[in-house]
Amino acid sequence: MYGDTAIFKAGIFGYPSPSAVEHNCIACLYVRLTSMLPRKRHSGQSFGQFSSSSTGRSTPPPSPTTKQRPTKRLTLSNGTTADRVPAPCHSCDHIIPFSDNGNPGVSVKNILNGECMQDNPEPGFKAGPHKIGFQWPGYDASDPRHITVNPNTKHELAVAVCTAMHKFYSSASRLTPLVKSDPWTLCSRVRLKDILLTSIHLDAAGVWLPEFYVLRK
Repeated sequence: MYGDTAIFKAGIFGYPSPSAVEHNCIACLYVRLTSMLPRKRHSGQSFGQFSSSSTGRSTPPPSPTTKQRPTKRLTLSNGTTADRVPAPCHSCDHIIPFSDNGNPGVSVKNILNGECMQDNPEPGFKAGPHKIGFQWPGYDASDPRHITVNPNTKHELAVAVCTAMHKFYSSASRLTPLVKSDPWTLCSRVRLKDILLTSIHLDAAGVWLPEFYVLRK
């Protein structure tokens, strides 16, 4: 405090006292005294804590293995949207997802044509017999379709499911769908190339149930 006073007096008595010099010295004293005041803490910040902008109490990113429930609509990287084919909600505890170039789901047609490989490791997949069942809205649900496959890899599993979907699609032209499910009518409203296989879920009965989406223009 004595140093500040000395500076103030020198500015007034050590030199001629024009008003400009006097004003500058007073401003200098004000700045030095202000710097000695305690800084105001941010709201919610206790003594000894850092602000959230410095060290941060950031929320950790979600684990990449977290299983998410299916959404009604997907948006792909190219802006195309795909609607979920109506189906009962499946368990998220046992799920094998499929993807293509970072997009969720694989095209059934591309899998059958060998244009998409599913070679990423998947902890949920085990080689051996798999019983797979699927239904499609608008067609007889009293006769669930089951197939048994014996894939050694995740890609072989995708091929088996897409092959079964293709066979059902080919026979759909001879079936009469329900009117209320007209938007999901195969062949006339839904083309094979627009069907995506996004995942397959294990139900309580030990049957794997595929999850399909349909691309919409």
